[in-house]
Order: sequence, then structure tokens, then C-alpha cells
Amino acid sequence: MFKLSQIFIGYTDGKKEAKFKENFEQYYYNYNLNYEKIMEVDKFLLLGKKGTGKSLLSEYINKNAMSVHDWFCNISSYKQFNFHELIHLKSREIKPNEYSLIWEWILLIEIARLVVTDQSADSNLRDKVLRFFESNNFTLKLDMNKVVDITKKGQINGTVLSKIFSLSGQFGKDTKYSLGSYLDYIDDFREVIIDLLHSTESKFTVIFDELDDKFRNEEIYKSNIISLIKVTDKLNTMFFDERVKCKLILLLRSDIFYKLNDPDLNKIEQDNSVKIDWGNVTNFNAPLFSLVFTKIKQSVESFKELSEFELYRKLFPQRIHSYFPDEFILGRTYFRPRDLVTYIRLYIEQFPDETFFSKSGIKAVEQKYSEYLLKEVKNEMYGHVSEVEINESFLLIKQFKKVEFTFDEIKTYLQQRTNIYKNIEIERSLKLLFDFSVIGNSWMGEGAKKPFYSWAYRENVEIDYDKKFVVHQGLRKELTL
Repeated sequence: MFKLSQIFIGYTDGKKEAKFKENFEQYYYNYNLNYEKIMEVDKFLLLGKKGTGKSLLSEYINKNAMSVHDWFCNISSYKQFNFHELIHLKSREIKPNEYSLIWEWILLIEIARLVVTDQSADSNLRDKVLRFFESNNFTLKLDMNKVVDITKKGQINGTVLSKIFSLSGQFGKDTKYSLGSYLDYIDDFREVIIDLLHSTESKFTVIFDELDDKFRNEEIYKSNIISLIKVTDKLNTMFFDERVKCKLILLLRSDIFYKLNDPDLNKIEQDNSVKIDWGNVTNFNAPLFSLVFTKIKQSVESFKELSEFELYRKLFPQRIHSYFPDEFILGRTYFRPRDLVTYIRLYIEQFPDETFFSKSGIKAVEQKYSEYLLKEVKNEMYGHVSEVEINESFLLIKQFKKVEFTFDEIKTYLQQRTNIYKNIEIERSLKLLFDFSVIGNSWMGEGAKKPFYSWAYRENVEIDYDKKFVVHQGLRKELTL
């Protein structure tokens, strides 16, 4: 007899899903053909909000590469990367391009350590790169913080490269200098890598993940990311011109990308990016439910021949008050796979022996889900503003104890309690909460029987202080509203 415990619904963390579920790719839902899109030759920037599936897509790319003998792929995590250390290695370029050369150096090293694993590449060139690594204490399992630490000492040994630069940048048959800045050797190193790529028919993909883990809304971070994006564009274009099969892919949260300010980024966004957007449909026809049904069908053999509608009717048969179950659950998410997967997973963990998702069960797990969602939103806010401002903004909403309110109402409440809320300013705080969809706007249109709502996670909208505010359904339980 079927039980919900038979369903593999996935993990909230895509990297863990790929790690702990051996055949995770069979459960993968290739929404909107995003896999094919990011693999197109001109696309390299994968944008999406936190929890939309960027890391899982990168793992899916890597798994596909593993099944092809001449496709080499590596996912490089920058979770622990210290962006501030690059300040010692910036060039004299005008901001924000001052970090471009050090990022090119880092990217070339990332490419090199992947290409040397290809036995079909030219052995002399491979040996040259390996000896260059060895002479600089660069291992094949490179820690990029270690690479930066070695590089900033200005003692790079480039003897084994095809040309030897003097520290003044001049050539000569009597030149014997071997130690210098990475700037002395970057052109030569690039040339060696291109020659190495030309020597093989293999395909190489390097994916940069978790670049946003150290995000802070400050110039050094933003300049670093802008430089990285532009250098990635430059190198990918060079690989295309050279007709070599090498590609770099960057994964970045969209809320961070839109904090960056550079005239070239709009062109890159339009021409070279793929955006993961799961829409705003609030019923079982939503792409998010297709993701869930894909995993369910793969988990249970007898469900494979059922249509999504038949599966929905079988597993979600009961209404919750005036809501259909799909509307109820999706209305408490931000239309992200992580949210829906978490809700379903919490249900299965609490009621593993049930045979369908009951209305009482869906209501029972709402509290735990709301706790999860509040933590997620806070985590997403970190880096944009201070932690104390985040905490006081949520405390204000919680203690105000109103699901709907006007600007004047909450402003008056705050003014009467300035001794409690010492680190927030009402307009700024409400904008923060609105931009991260803790609150939305609500209003009644002319002749309308139901209110209209606008949410930042559903559409590109700005806060309207003249309209009513409403707290997101998914957060109300944890905020005790």
C-alpha cells in the first residue's frame, strides 16, 4: 500500500540533494529548458532569487558532464572566499574594473586545473602547466584563498612558461628573472592555456557557485563581482573566437545583481544571462507543482502513468476552508522550489504513513513552515542592511500585531516607542520589508469586490506608502499574527 514516505521530494539545499541522492538527475525537473539555455554558447550568467534552483541546475550540468567521456566539468565553490584580500592585488584600472586582472588570473588557474586532467591534451603543455603549479605550490585541489595568499606576495615563479619576463616587462636573451607579480606572467599564462585548449577536442565547463555567500552591500564586494562578471564575459568571448570548447558559468542571486551599477551589465543581462523565474500561478498548473509531480512520479512506479490533474486529485483531495490545497500552500511561498519542497517535506516527515495530503495535516505543518520561511527571508536580507536593523524591523511587525495596516498607523506606533526601536527609520524599514516581500501593498479597485495585491516577489513593483500594507501569509504564524 502506498505511503507518503515513499516519495522523494528533494532537499532544500540543491548541493545536498545531488550529494546524497545518487540518481538525483532522474528527479530533476528541467523547468523552461533552463539547462539547454545556460548551455548555449552565448549564455554564462545564471540569475535567480535565493532558493530558485541555481545550485541544483549546476549539479545537473555536472552530472550530465560525468556521463560524457570528453566533457570535463567542475563546480567551484566560493563560499569561503575572502573578497577583501583582493584589495592587495587590484590594478590601476578605474573602478570597478580595478579587480579585473586578478580575477582573470584566478579564472585562468581554475580552467588550467581542469584542463590538465584531460589525458588527450598535449602532454608537453600539460606538463608545463603542472610544473608551473608545482613551482608555485598550487595543487590541483586548489583553495583559492591560498592562491590569492601566494599571489599577493609577488613571488610568482613563471620560469616554466613559454616566455620569461623581467620585472620591468622587457624581453631579452639574458633575462634570468623568474620571480615576479602575477601581472608579469598573466599574458603568458593565458597563451599557454589557449594553446592547451587548442590541443584537445574535449569540452570544459567551470561553474562558479556560492559567490553571494559573503555578500555585503559595500563597494569592495560590488566592484569584485562586477569585475568578475566582465572578465568572465571577456574570456568566454575569447574562447568562442579561438574556437575552443571552454566555458565559464557564474551563479548569482538576482537581488545582488540588481545592486550592481555598471553600464556594461545591462547588455550582459540582456544578451548573456538566463533568469530562473517560476512565475506566479497559484494552482496545480503552476510550474512548481509540475516539479513536485515529477519527483512523485519518479518515486512511485504506479503513479507514472497518471496525469498531473489525476495525481493532484488523488494526493490533494480536500479543500482547506475556502481554499484549494494548491492555492493554500502556494500562497504561503515566494514561488520558489525551496519553499514548496520544504512544505511538502515537512508534511511527509510528520505524517509518513498517510496516503494523501489532508487539510488537517497541511494546517498542522504551517507553523514549522512559517518558522523556516522567516529564517530564509532574514538570511536573504543579510548583507543588504545591518543585522540589528533586520531584527528590529521584524520585531516592529510582530509587536504591532496587525495583518493589515496603513503607513500612518505604523508610523504613529513607532513614534510612541522610539526607546525600543532605536536603529530603524520607518520609511527605510518598510521599504526593506517590502523589497523582500515580508509585506505587500493592498487596495480596492473601483467596483472591485476583492482587494488587489502587489508583491515584490511576483512582479517588478515599488512600495506605495499611500496604499495599505499586508503581511505575507507564509510569515504570519511565526510572527504570531
